[in-house]
Amino acid sequence: MRLSVLAAALLLAACSSTQSTQYFVLPDSQYIQPNRPGNEVAVKVFLSQALDNGALVYQTDAHHVHFAKNHLWANPLDSALANHISNKLNRLSPQQVFVPAARSRSSQQLKVYVEAFQGSHEGKTIVSGYALWPNGSSKPFHAETAQAGDGYAAMVTSLAAGLEQAAQEMLE
Repeated sequence: MRLSVLAAALLLAACSSTQSTQYFVLPDSQYIQPNRPGNEVAVKVFLSQALDNGALVYQTDAHHVHFAKNHLWANPLDSALANHISNKLNRLSPQQVFVPAARSRSSQQLKVYVEAFQGSHEGKTIVSGYALWPNGSSKPFHAETAQAGDGYAAMVTSLAAGLEQAAQEMLE
């Protein structure tokens, strides 16, 4: 009897313990100003409402998403994405200089609308949306990247790889 009471107490204690919060940084999200001339284009990111809450997002099945409570972005996701996308576009397109809108004085603005930026129960991450260029042209992007390993850190690495593919699609 004593053993079952002790086991129950330990089980309840384990259930009531709180998990510590972990903060994640998107790779390549520190903006690097290119050392070259070019027409400056401001990069402004707009997040879908579901992504604009600071939490990492995981799609649990075809119809449901889970917002992590203890796995959060260390920086606002829209600014981290603007930095990351600017860095990627600067490496891919030497004719222009892409600068996050918060740091730019350019009236030329690339608007990037991000509709999905999440992990999936299928073992991949999804990055999708569209880019609206200053000339009015719209470029959709959709990248599904296999996630190598389990956990949120592997998901963040896979999301960064998906962003690279998305940046290439924006320029096509």
